[in-house]
Amino acid sequence: MKNQLSTEDIRQMMLQLSDHMISAETMLTNLDSAIGDGDLGMTMVIGFTEIKQRILGESFGSISELLLSCADAFAQKAASTFATLLISMMKAAGKEAEALTFVDTPKAAQLFDAAVASVQKRGKAQLGDKTLLDALIPAADSLRCSSESGLLLPEAALRAQEAASAGAEKTINMKARTGRSGYLGDRTIGQKDPGAAAIVLILQSFTSYIV
Repeated sequence: MKNQLSTEDIRQMMLQLSDHMISAETMLTNLDSAIGDGDLGMTMVIGFTEIKQRILGESFGSISELLLSCADAFAQKAASTFATLLISMMKAAGKEAEALTFVDTPKAAQLFDAAVASVQKRGKAQLGDKTLLDALIPAADSLRCSSESGLLLPEAALRAQEAASAGAEKTINMKARTGRSGYLGDRTIGQKDPGAAAIVLILQSFTSYIV
């Protein structure tokens, strides 16, 4: 269990995440095919393969440098709506991490808040619009509450993962309001949002490393 994450910890965490997201290709493709254009699984394979190649065997001077490098690597190869938002999240977290030498619960909350703000600014979506924010915002809110309660990172990560999962499940009964899925309207009801599902996978991977 890790109460703090160093730059090397986060590099290892991103390598593990890359493997997890690549292995989830079929699941994400199936979810995205139901209410999107079906490219989410391949986007994750392309983007995270590039991240893995970029950071494997490399050392980074700071958390910020690492996160910004991951964002740049993903941007080099992957092009989709979700890719644009994920790149935005990594860039925002990387910029927010400029002064950080480690990540604990308060700093994790800080990075997730920055990621949420970047997605809202770029995508103009809100909680309840059936997007990745329906998983990301509950996770960020949970981390902030954990920080205020003084919880250590393993417990905070578990709670954030649970909050993200619950948020993603709620999207099943939502109607998409934005993006490509928004054109399908009522036909999106009954399907989990693929972006929210991807956020849950990311939180699960992070938590498995921390805990």
